[in-house]
Amino acid sequence: MLSLDALTASAAAPSFDEPLDMLYACHDKVRRFCDQLDALPAYIAEHGRNQAVINTIAGIVRYFDLAGPAHHQDEEDELFPLILARQPDAAPKIEQLLGEHGYLHSRWNAIRDDLLAYNAATLDTISAEEVHEFARLYREHAAREEQWLFPAAAALINDNELADAGRRMAARRTLKPAA
Repeated sequence: MLSLDALTASAAAPSFDEPLDMLYACHDKVRRFCDQLDALPAYIAEHGRNQAVINTIAGIVRYFDLAGPAHHQDEEDELFPLILARQPDAAPKIEQLLGEHGYLHSRWNAIRDDLLAYNAATLDTISAEEVHEFARLYREHAAREEQWLFPAAAALINDNELADAGRRMAARRTLKPAA
């Protein structure tokens, strides 16, 4: 039986000095959180609502609420414009990825609401079908980006531009003091 705890281990992530490596590492995290999502319904069926489930759900929600959107913004702001500028015929692929970002975000919102309601004990179960479908779609999206987007970025974006992109990606994640 798959333990939720076994899915929470994390590897050291690359730095923003290597933005494409950072984006690949984000996909590794996406896959780990998708694995957690896939394991969750069966784990809940066997063990019910317990602290491990509550903690796992909190971690999944935190990841897909914060890191997922930041990752998409990194791609949309840093990679897409430079690729399009150098390879205009890539527009259909970029449009597909943009559409997938929006669709994944909307699918996430529905799952998120159920996960939070389950954690708050206002929902007795989560939909295994919806959770598995979200995880499948996200894995397929990551695979498409790894097969085309990241290699295209590596081929078309020079080292100085990637370094600048990495600095902007890091700056997006820097908390700014409240005014």
